[in-house]
Amino acid sequence: MSISHEETVTDPAPRTARSRDAGASKEALLRAAQELFGQRGFERTTIRDIGERAGVDAALIARYFGSKADLYVATVAAEDAGEQYPGGFEGLEQMADAVVSRADDHGPGPIMQALIRLDASDDIRGAALQRVKRRLIEPLVADMTERGVDRPELRAEIAAAAMLGISLSRSLAWFEEVRSVPKDELVVLMAEALQALTDTTPEVRGRHARK
Repeated sequence: MSISHEETVTDPAPRTARSRDAGASKEALLRAAQELFGQRGFERTTIRDIGERAGVDAALIARYFGSKADLYVATVAAEDAGEQYPGGFEGLEQMADAVVSRADDHGPGPIMQALIRLDASDDIRGAALQRVKRRLIEPLVADMTERGVDRPELRAEIAAAAMLGISLSRSLAWFEEVRSVPKDELVVLMAEALQALTDTTPEVRGRHARK
């Protein structure tokens, strides 16, 4: 029996549906990985856990991402595309607020996990560090360089380390006052401290040295 033209034109539809299903499966795996890596860390999260949380076959991780480490790096990149941290320098208070809000809302996520875990691979830690540099350090360096502040790279790294350390200590309840103070109050204090760090120019430092 011959096949009519009308019958053959319906063939692309299943392929389109499969493409949509593939995209949905990949997104589900990525979201599940973000949640589980953030909650449990890299080592305690299994590929099976991620597949079960996503509601899809865990074997698809190899197809879409490669390995579990590759998927972890993908979660770092996905966070980088989000809006948890500002994309450019718009003020120290906004930057501090973004960092603290991220910790308050989600706890130590994949980025922080990658930075603090000793067993994180070089690829994972490198991806996390690049994210911190793009979101925190580079905007600060650009702002200080424009204003003529000396040693902007060092000051920016100290500022980023301070913000991340405070957010981590708040998430893990290391210090009672840092944990319990309202976020807005903490952000103001952080911005004041960071302002002192990022405002000193060579001329101001020279005047202090002569006193």
